[in-house]
Amino acid sequence: MWDRVVIPLGIYGSVKDIFSAVLLGAIDRSNPANAELIKNKVILAKSCRPRLTADFPFNIFFNNYAIFFEILVTLQVNTFTVEQLESIIETNRDLILDSPYIDKKAYSTTENGNIASDDDIVNAITHSLIDDLNELSMNYVTEEQFQSACRIYKDWYKNAFAEFTSLNMASIMSETGFDCKKPGRRVRHYQGLEDMQEYYNENMRIIKSLSDESRIQTYVLNENWLYNELQSEGKADHGAMFSIGIKEMDATIGELRRGHMLGVMGPPKGGKTRFTNYLVQRALSLGYNVCVWPLEGGKEEWEAMQTACFLAQSSYSALKQSGKSGSMIRLSSKDILQKRYGNSPEIKKQVAAAKTVMATSEKYGRLSFITGTAYVEDFLDVIESHWETENRFDVLVIDQLVNIMSKKGKGKVERISEAYMETKNFLANRLKVPALGIMPAQLKQEVVDFLRRNPDETIDVTSGGESAETVRTPDEVIGLFSSKEERDNNIMKVYSVASRHNGSFQDFQARCYLECCFFLSQDEEIKQ
Repeated sequence: MWDRVVIPLGIYGSVKDIFSAVLLGAIDRSNPANAELIKNKVILAKSCRPRLTADFPFNIFFNNYAIFFEILVTLQVNTFTVEQLESIIETNRDLILDSPYIDKKAYSTTENGNIASDDDIVNAITHSLIDDLNELSMNYVTEEQFQSACRIYKDWYKNAFAEFTSLNMASIMSETGFDCKKPGRRVRHYQGLEDMQEYYNENMRIIKSLSDESRIQTYVLNENWLYNELQSEGKADHGAMFSIGIKEMDATIGELRRGHMLGVMGPPKGGKTRFTNYLVQRALSLGYNVCVWPLEGGKEEWEAMQTACFLAQSSYSALKQSGKSGSMIRLSSKDILQKRYGNSPEIKKQVAAAKTVMATSEKYGRLSFITGTAYVEDFLDVIESHWETENRFDVLVIDQLVNIMSKKGKGKVERISEAYMETKNFLANRLKVPALGIMPAQLKQEVVDFLRRNPDETIDVTSGGESAETVRTPDEVIGLFSSKEERDNNIMKVYSVASRHNGSFQDFQARCYLECCFFLSQDEEIKQ
């Protein structure tokens, strides 16, 4: 990139300020005149070095500054003198010879006009690095100047790198393709639509990492923290969203929160998706927006389940509030999907009214879907784009995340583990407004077989799906299991599998009406 991008003088000044704040090894400590400078720069460097790592998760610098970044961040050498710099370069010659960040054309010939050898290039850049280390060490900037320089440089780089990326994407789609320099003297040839998408995703990952939402944050419990905490006492908890609505769980779990992930585990066809639909309907009825990516089944099935659950939940709530006798509407989602109610004008009217509220009511949340295969390399980019352009969701459901695929041939366990960990970080840190994640996942078959043989046993943290991350990553994990006879009698056993923030609730039997995705506490009753 750096051999094709014109760097403005102001950007050079910003980068100089950034590294002036973190480099001090060339100051002559034997000179008493430098005592005050050393004292101030030591304090400054201790404050700014962690911020350098947090603000720049990738090396986006150029020439000598890229080498300094590699030494400070990759090699984790916080302080080095001129002599130590020479040793570092000699020991890590690949920092220069294999670096894609340095334009080595400027060093391609010697002063005598001969072609420069690797040793000539290393020596020339080493001398240049020493000159810069001397200058940057003696230059003092304030923390405010450092922070301002970081913001200015990131803003400029994002625009420059985006323009550079767009130009190269056009080359990738051409007959000749595009050669991209990689570390280790490697060159990656990109050509065609799939390579263009891969190149775009790789570069967008770098650009997005420079946003305030993605960068690493640091916090200190000090007087300012205490003041903010005291000021927040008695105010609404903006992270809390809604409870599950089943008192046996609510008493322990409390309210589900933004940035958290809820795992719903169970056997195949055992009620996971039905229970997830119950939670989705609960969120929508409270005004929260929901996005669903059904990797099993289709959106039409979800639409039918949501309509059935809406009818059940709204009719049950109306009966409960009025105290009158009557029957909850228990219309099967399959009948709604297949429109098998044509001979009943009343049911047809109820379904139409439910869909009207779901689509138009201002008090009802917005439901949206993403369809198609999810790939671990870019599925979060797809979801983020959906949040930006279609539905700023408060709740994200991926049913089931264990079905995620890979464009690069990653193994199943690897891609599931990566998907769970990346999704958790995405929900909590990458979205501009953190969202709640609900992730249904299958229990291991041996756990299912064990429960069938031992119906009085429980599900614990040793249970899991195709990856341990299905239990380890979510903040709360609940398990569902019931026999055919229990389901026929509207009984679902609910287990507390794992919790990061709460104790475990006692295993219990909930009332379940799977045909309409509705669940109730054990002691609640409905009239037939």
